[in-house]
Amino acid sequence: MKTGAPILVSFAVGALVVLGLHVRSTALAASEPQPAVPFVAPHLEPVRAVTRPGLHERGSEPRPSRLPAQLTIPFLHLKERIGTSLDLGPAWWPVTGRPGGGDTIAIAGHRTTHTHPFLDLDRLVPGKAIYVRWRGGEYRYLVTGRRIVSSRQQHIADARGREMLILTTCNPKGSSRQRLVVYAQPRSKA
Repeated sequence: MKTGAPILVSFAVGALVVLGLHVRSTALAASEPQPAVPFVAPHLEPVRAVTRPGLHERGSEPRPSRLPAQLTIPFLHLKERIGTSLDLGPAWWPVTGRPGGGDTIAIAGHRTTHTHPFLDLDRLVPGKAIYVRWRGGEYRYLVTGRRIVSSRQQHIADARGREMLILTTCNPKGSSRQRLVVYAQPRSKA
């Protein structure tokens, strides 16, 4: 054997022993019951959801829910699950806020392809209600305006220092040349 071989063999054996001890301790830790620690996002807590009458008793806090996020626009007869893939329906913009967090919330949807949930988004006018179900609460927003911007516009969903819901889709129908952007502000119960 060469001069450095015993050192190399000792190092390899030592690494295997350490790896074996780590695997064993990890398996033991996984088999012991762990206390449940709920995930709490500081920017979302505490949240008091704005609800439609009849969803919960008046004055009560929303009940926890495992229901998926959902977008409802009664004026357009739209009720769609909000996901992370535009191919399956409306989707959250990455890195934007969620209802009740005080940030800009952005949801995009196709207009003429895939499930075309935002086909008639251009019909929304100021004062129309939009509801977003999120984490057991239903949040109400009222449309305040809309505009058409270039498809190259990169700052549609920038933070504005207050909560705002933004819905985006391609414009005009059948083209991706521009973006139709609808703005809505949070509103309390009527």
